[in-house]
Amino acid sequence: AYLAAWNELRLFDTWGTLSSTGQWRQSLQGVASEGRQGYLRYDTTFRYTDEQRLLSYEVGDVVSGALPWTTSVRLGGLQLSRDFGARPDLVTYPLPAFSGEAAVPTSLDLFINGYKSSSTELQPGPYTLTNVPFINGAGEAVVVTTDALGRQVSTTLPFYVTSSLLAKGLSDFSVAAGNLRRDYGVRDFAYGPGVATASLRHGLSDAFTLETHAETSESLMLGGLGGNLRIGTFGVVNAALTQSRFAGDTGQQVALGYQYSSNRIGFNYQRIERHGEYADLSLVDSPYTRLSRRSEQATVSLNLDRYGSLGAGYFDIRAGDGSRTRLLNLSWSKPLWGNSSLYLSANRDVGDSTW
Repeated sequence: AYLAAWNELRLFDTWGTLSSTGQWRQSLQGVASEGRQGYLRYDTTFRYTDEQRLLSYEVGDVVSGALPWTTSVRLGGLQLSRDFGARPDLVTYPLPAFSGEAAVPTSLDLFINGYKSSSTELQPGPYTLTNVPFINGAGEAVVVTTDALGRQVSTTLPFYVTSSLLAKGLSDFSVAAGNLRRDYGVRDFAYGPGVATASLRHGLSDAFTLETHAETSESLMLGGLGGNLRIGTFGVVNAALTQSRFAGDTGQQVALGYQYSSNRIGFNYQRIERHGEYADLSLVDSPYTRLSRRSEQATVSLNLDRYGSLGAGYFDIRAGDGSRTRLLNLSWSKPLWGNSSLYLSANRDVGDSTW
């Protein structure tokens, strides 16, 4: 019934990037079409990235930064955020380091999960290996040293690496202020009340990353504190507690989760519960909308080597009106030849018993 074209205009140079996106839509001759005709603007944003300070400056239509247990909103305003993407060579999460001491000139071989990673010639004295390859999840490192007489010493060291943590001393943040976007995708220029939001992640140690978040508007005050803790080689636990006050009503949100991955198996569990009249910026301009009361999800994956990989997921959401949605997902994938692969999936609505 209609013809539509999405488009983007982008101007860029050393001073930054100016981008504007939108859609042109036109009814076909003689056919009535619902919806707006002509050009509809989506976002217009100026962005500048400071590669030295790893900062990104945005002006215009922005999407606020968020943590896994918070919500993003669309704003017309300003945003300042950390941009690690400006330095692709920078590894932000903690990597394992293997230390020791050589009494005589020694050659050292490092094996990661059974594969030889590197060979190094050492002079007498202490040493630390930090140039490990890209790894993720639980694994095992074997350090083999061979002295001038051919004597070998083998040391096995388990480790756990995850990108959900920040290396000690690193900080990741986002601060935004402006007016909430209204009728996005319906009207060109429509903005609501003024708001502000800020998120911060800081690596207190290589095993614990602190998270904090705040939101404010004329009718809302919200603050939350959480963190991610690595439990040795047994995975990562995350938790967060948030308190809100909206139009005189208070509420709380509790988030808990656990993640584990290895070469063979991966598991992830996340649960969010909301109590009282909990609200965030997504409700400031939509007072008749309610957030879900509970959200729970669990996923597991299994690597079958040449037989591909299996995956399963369970999702349980109780909406603000009391309705409940439960979904079960099963999947199997297998690489074939070249860049081709085969993927199969099945989804079941538990409540309706339909596939």
